[in-house]
Amino acid sequence: MTAPTSNTTTSQDNRAGSTSACTPIQVSSSIALAPSGAVKTRKGTQQPLNFAAQKEIWNLEQEIVAAMVHVEPDPAMDRSVIGTHHHPLFHLVRDNHKDIFSFSTTPELYGGVDVSFPVADPDSDHHDVGSHHPKTHDEKKEQAVAVYVVVDRRTMKVVYHDHVFFDLDIPYIPTYLAFREIAPLELLVQRQIQNNPQMTPQAILVDGNGVLHPRHAGIACFLGTRTDIPTIGIGKSLLYEGGWTRESLDEAVDDFIRDLYGALSQNQHLVEQLSRYRGLILKKSKEANPTVSGQDGDVDTSHADSAPTLDRKKALQELASYCNGIGIPLTVEGADDSKPRAAKDHPQAPDAIRFPVLGCALVGHGGQIAATSRSQPTGGSAKPILVSVGHKISLQEAVQVTASLSLARIPEPVRQADLYGRELMRRKAAAKMSPILSSSSS
Repeated sequence: MTAPTSNTTTSQDNRAGSTSACTPIQVSSSIALAPSGAVKTRKGTQQPLNFAAQKEIWNLEQEIVAAMVHVEPDPAMDRSVIGTHHHPLFHLVRDNHKDIFSFSTTPELYGGVDVSFPVADPDSDHHDVGSHHPKTHDEKKEQAVAVYVVVDRRTMKVVYHDHVFFDLDIPYIPTYLAFREIAPLELLVQRQIQNNPQMTPQAILVDGNGVLHPRHAGIACFLGTRTDIPTIGIGKSLLYEGGWTRESLDEAVDDFIRDLYGALSQNQHLVEQLSRYRGLILKKSKEANPTVSGQDGDVDTSHADSAPTLDRKKALQELASYCNGIGIPLTVEGADDSKPRAAKDHPQAPDAIRFPVLGCALVGHGGQIAATSRSQPTGGSAKPILVSVGHKISLQEAVQVTASLSLARIPEPVRQADLYGRELMRRKAAAKMSPILSSSSS
């Protein structure tokens, strides 16, 4: 199959300050834009594929990618934050990128990738709606658009963008998203590295999961291992449970917010510390919660069992003065660490040694965009996103980067890629419906 129609733009802030066309690069066989949706014969004709057999091949490839993933160790806690790194409930991760007394002259570039679909497509920009039957080889194929943007964290502005339209050869199948979308996304990143290496980001945020995946090989892992750029998975909803349910996740989030709120109400010194070193609050796992005494004090969390239903939005609004996000780690055992699941309930149980924490549920981040349209300040997002390692980054840094790049629930690189992709699909649909518009714009 030949490469799809390429409709690309380059950086918005080139030396001339203009947007110009970019010559498509040759697509190598490793990133062919027909990812296993059909089989080509020697004569070039396409035949429908046995998806049951294909899934076995995909599973094997995912296992290979998972073995290639490198997870960086979490950095040591900042010892300058006296007391808070000893707290039995949480770590405080300072956000050194928001120092109001200094402004870096060096760009802080972070990428974001997303795929937008035709309005008529059942998936329509939603990766978690469920599986659909694959189209047969003789049906007319729809086109989607893959988008790649780079954002400068200092200004939260897009400084580079590119896109490519491609045929939807296979449908969305849960846990196999990479085989539908990785080829065009890799193409865009490799093209940027080749044509605009100065725009290579420190990390790429991906609309999809990383190691938070049944075989620890989400699309963020694929993109990271293929480009050798650190990647972060951004999940909008709980797809791979790993022992979790939506209910247990909500319960864990509310319990930690309640405990955190209680700890602050009991310890004014802790309030003063958090107010001074405002950053990201990460819940400690139970194994890392020794009984601690001293200036932080022992915290009584027994109130959690008898506490009334938590008003999460109100609590986050009050906690916003002390942090720019709250993270709850997702272990493979699930919400209740005291009741680990048996190995038979988790076929991936041996991987728990390599991936003891699958990801992190992040709440209380963003809120700036919503705050501009409201008379009262917002406490950030009450609905969590799921952050996971894709490749070559630690989970702590992945969550910290995500929180610092969030003006709304979805971090800016992914949000801007999504907005750009939707606009491109609207333009394509309008041109398709209007021959006059199509001819005049060519």
